[in-house]
Amino acid sequence: MKKLLLYLILLSIIITALFKTTSYWPETKVKHLVYVYIYSHQYIDAMKEVEKKGYVSIQWLGKSSLREESSLAWVAGEPKYKKVDKPDLSRIVKPFEDSAIHALWLQNYRGAWLVRKAFSYKGENGIGEGMYAFGNVNPKDVCLPNTHCVEHLFGQWYVIKN
Repeated sequence: MKKLLLYLILLSIIITALFKTTSYWPETKVKHLVYVYIYSHQYIDAMKEVEKKGYVSIQWLGKSSLREESSLAWVAGEPKYKKVDKPDLSRIVKPFEDSAIHALWLQNYRGAWLVRKAFSYKGENGIGEGMYAFGNVNPKDVCLPNTHCVEHLFGQWYVIKN
């Protein structure tokens, strides 16, 4: 019985360590599935808070030894977004401050939420910046012409490599 308990504890430690290191995994759909599965609730809660504040886009960089914390936000405007002076993103970013995510860029774009610059990847055209999307994504809105860059993960989550 003690051995079984020890094995279960060891297995749970290994699984937890694996999930916490997804950013170092090779570029595969499984990597994105696991990452989004782990952090989807945090992202969705942040999206709800962004909507409550009336913002359409936010950018946040957490404080590190190399930089101070930075917060930017925009509201809808014509013809472009209007930048918000001194936005308070504390409620939005609080869950991320305590996690492995130290930067956040959310944008509501044509009815879908985009988690921009979520990861980098190496593709046939060199290094690219990928993003995740939550909601109904039209590939014509986010992909370069004549390319397929949207891949469904689960539920309303998609990975975009453009």
